[in-house]
Amino acid sequence: MTPTETFKQLLARIDWIKSIIKRKKWDLIIDVKMEEPASENDVLEVENLIGFRLPEDYRTLFTKCAKSFEFYYQMKDFNIPDEFQNIFSGELSWSLDTLPQMYNHYLLWVEASLDPEANDVSVINVTEKIWRQKVPLMNVPNGDIIVVGYNPSEVVYFSHEGGKMHGKRLGNSLFEFLEFHSRIGFIGSEDWQFEVFYDFEKDMMVSNGDKVNSFVEWLNS
Repeated sequence: MTPTETFKQLLARIDWIKSIIKRKKWDLIIDVKMEEPASENDVLEVENLIGFRLPEDYRTLFTKCAKSFEFYYQMKDFNIPDEFQNIFSGELSWSLDTLPQMYNHYLLWVEASLDPEANDVSVINVTEKIWRQKVPLMNVPNGDIIVVGYNPSEVVYFSHEGGKMHGKRLGNSLFEFLEFHSRIGFIGSEDWQFEVFYDFEKDMMVSNGDKVNSFVEWLNS
């Protein structure tokens, strides 16, 4: 599936989850806000500000899909199965215009995460391993950051407090992540929500299988 096809699928899944939000009487906090794709000059201007070229998939997201995107809802459901109790919201966002500010914020969190007086050695080791060649995708409400890398565009969770999901891959590429994230209803970006689908023994995000299918079935119920 091409990036533009993945984005079209994402928009269709927005309609799908909005129908669920309406049927279940959940709270649609921010309906979709989306800007037209950015120009090449728009991207170059931001790259000049941050001092390097963005990952190619990230450039494609901005120039072929949307310059910015924002969507957020909260669940109001006391009947969610026990295995999904940590999931309480859904969201997705990115913005070319705010990327330089987000990147500066990311660098501050990296510096704080490498402070030996405030962090365990294990947290510092993870930060040292993953922080370079990363660019923010989403700010998480709890202060964490979801970032995009260059191998080829892996999506990684950066926990500013060194939580269990610190340094964990949410997707092997940006568009792989967007396909999975949209398929599970754009679940909220906090680490404890993504943990539901993370296999810590295998150290990988479980993007297919019984648990994913069960959650989607519950959404559709």
